[in-house]
Amino acid sequence: MTIVPPESVLIIRMSAIGDVIHALPALDLLRQLLPKARIGWLVEELGAPLLMHHPHIDKLYVIPRKRWRKNFRKMLFPEIMPFYRKIRADHWDASLDFQGISKSGISAWACGAKRRVGFAGENSREVNAIFNHVRVAPKPGDRHVVQQNIRQLEALGLRIPEQLPRGTIRLLPEEVDAMRAKLQEVNWRGEKLLAINPGAGFITKRWQPENFAKLAKALIARSGHRPIVLWGPGEEHLRDAVAAGLAEHDVILAPRTSVRELAVLVSLCSFFIGGDTGPTHMAGIFGVPVLSIFGATDAQRNCPWPSSGTDRAGQWVQRLELPCIACRKRTCPLSGDTHLACILDFPVERVLAEAEPWLCTVLPR
Repeated sequence: MTIVPPESVLIIRMSAIGDVIHALPALDLLRQLLPKARIGWLVEELGAPLLMHHPHIDKLYVIPRKRWRKNFRKMLFPEIMPFYRKIRADHWDASLDFQGISKSGISAWACGAKRRVGFAGENSREVNAIFNHVRVAPKPGDRHVVQQNIRQLEALGLRIPEQLPRGTIRLLPEEVDAMRAKLQEVNWRGEKLLAINPGAGFITKRWQPENFAKLAKALIARSGHRPIVLWGPGEEHLRDAVAAGLAEHDVILAPRTSVRELAVLVSLCSFFIGGDTGPTHMAGIFGVPVLSIFGATDAQRNCPWPSSGTDRAGQWVQRLELPCIACRKRTCPLSGDTHLACILDFPVERVLAEAEPWLCTVLPR
């Protein structure tokens, strides 16, 4: 049976920052394959700034998650239901649910798309499968989440090309100029920047700040880049610990930034080290060479996305020999977070040794 490609498609990927970034290649490919289609995106407020000014998005719907979550019952009739009725009135032929959980499935149903595409199997969690007409399972070679997202496009009657796009975050020239000025205020003099991002959403993703400092020292000795420590709300102690370990290197403490300003800042860096977290994936999409250290999440599924199978802007490292690796737990069920073998026992020397072949291509001695 021949599937007629839709004239309008709504992407549903609400959160988090890294996951929104991993859905961007599917957006670019969708526009490439359906140049005349109307494309929308449903996202929560945290990830929305990354989609602003995107050339391939015709309609952006932003969910005020904090306000709705705090006052769900109060907001249900006067605000939440009218929000979804408005989306439904825009008449979407198809939806692509890249999130695969209950709230994204319910949203796909509430938006009224005629053909609702989602994930099958383990990528469809909670009661998500109830709300999607078509459920797509990844093929054996679809190891990365970007590949799994893109596989859903086949359910729209589209043929997936061999080479997949990197994805796009569009930055405005005035935003870049403003960030350059902001960096000059913290004593940046135009040097190449080595970005260090010690934070992550939960402890099983978080390498020790002293290890980040040791790794940065080795890379600075190799490249001469100037270190800049990135941080987000509640991560000041991690920032300060890394800076203390780099006191002799004229380290820059990044200014406080919004999500979009952070993306601009990352784009200006020449090298990036971090864990499985949003800024790391920003570096990947901008083509900044990124060395990422993975703990409880699956690096082969979640690492910064390359532009093709051979053009790698990044290198990930992970203790793949551990039987519990890639458990995806927010806390360790084995140790109570006191002895996280997957991340806390990952020595700097091993990270450098495993990354050395790649480092020779991006930071030759």
